[in-house]
Amino acid sequence: MDNNSKGNIGILIFLVSLFSAIWSLVSFPEGFGLIWLIGSVVVLIVATIYLVRWNKQAKKQVSTCRVPVEATVQWWETSSRGQSGALFFLVLSIPWNGSVVEKAYSTGGGMGMAELTQFLNRYPFGSRLTILTNGKGLSNIVIQEIDYAMSDNGEKLVLERFARSKNKNDK
Repeated sequence: MDNNSKGNIGILIFLVSLFSAIWSLVSFPEGFGLIWLIGSVVVLIVATIYLVRWNKQAKKQVSTCRVPVEATVQWWETSSRGQSGALFFLVLSIPWNGSVVEKAYSTGGGMGMAELTQFLNRYPFGSRLTILTNGKGLSNIVIQEIDYAMSDNGEKLVLERFARSKNKNDK
């Protein structure tokens, strides 16, 4: 399960247990409500611990990316997501273990459309870009110039988008 799914599940459990605890106080102030409240508080504490551990794991994955690699930009695309910032899709050709691997990355938020557009204008398709990896795999990268973390979550969908984009441009 990817980190985004883990985080979403943790937040959902946290919110449900919080509302459940509040509801049990209002609806059943004694007896069964007390048991419900204790159960909800236990789940709330477990969900909080889970979210803290998940956040530390995500930070650790990004902080281990220290090995610089020169990649070639194959394709990128952005779209707006309202108040939460930009969605950014990126396909790179990366030299890895003696061969060249095509990897797709995506991320959302963390940078505004204006900043992202300025950065991408400097890197048209086919240009070289320095990324940081952890030296063991390519599931997480950091774009060195702007210190922007990306993961390969949803790689298949990004590659499908890339293929559709190539087909449109070929026609």
